[in-house]
Amino acid sequence: MMKKALLVVFFLLFIFGNAYALTITSQLLGDPRGENPDGLIVDVTILATGNQAYWTVDINSPLHPDIKLDEFYFNIVGTDSDFSFSDFDPTGWDVESPGTVQGGGAGGSTFLFASLDPPGLPNASDVTNSQNLTFTMTKNSGAWLLSDFTDAPLTDLTTALGSEGWQLGAHLQSLNFIGNPIPTEDSGFATGNYAPVPEPATMLLLGTGLVGLAGASRKKFLKKS
Repeated sequence: MMKKALLVVFFLLFIFGNAYALTITSQLLGDPRGENPDGLIVDVTILATGNQAYWTVDINSPLHPDIKLDEFYFNIVGTDSDFSFSDFDPTGWDVESPGTVQGGGAGGSTFLFASLDPPGLPNASDVTNSQNLTFTMTKNSGAWLLSDFTDAPLTDLTTALGSEGWQLGAHLQSLNFIGNPIPTEDSGFATGNYAPVPEPATMLLLGTGLVGLAGASRKKFLKKS
């Protein structure tokens, strides 16, 4: 009985250990400027395993039913030659580097990367409240580290957006002013930073719990003996 319990423990630890991945999230909020529309929400999730990172950019802004993503910006530790990109949905979106921030008040600020629908035909589908942007980012040398995200440099979008720097940003179009049901062509910014999900700690707790379960099974077995 004890051997069976230990085998189960080691099997589960092996399975979960090999499935280990970094999960990074961020919620971009805006617009930081008082005269611009509020209620801008963009949820970002990154699942990094090995040398690949799977990005999901999810606009979740119900106060702006016609909202669409103009450009999505992000910084990573490294240079553009350290990474490559693939598997864009919607098809036709791409990543350029450096990413010069669009819109008034940005002051020519740049992020390392900008994901966008490049100029010219054919036009890619819009990223909206109902259509996410997803893509794969490959690290050309070595596996992804948590520090690749959390230590990424900060971009200051001029004093108009606050003195604090940001690791991620989004320029959004077709926004409503709060309380105005008439769609406008106003634009604005949402900004945020990386927030790691503590999966290694979760795995440690799981492993501790399984070992405890094995110990309990052993005690039960000894009492029966």
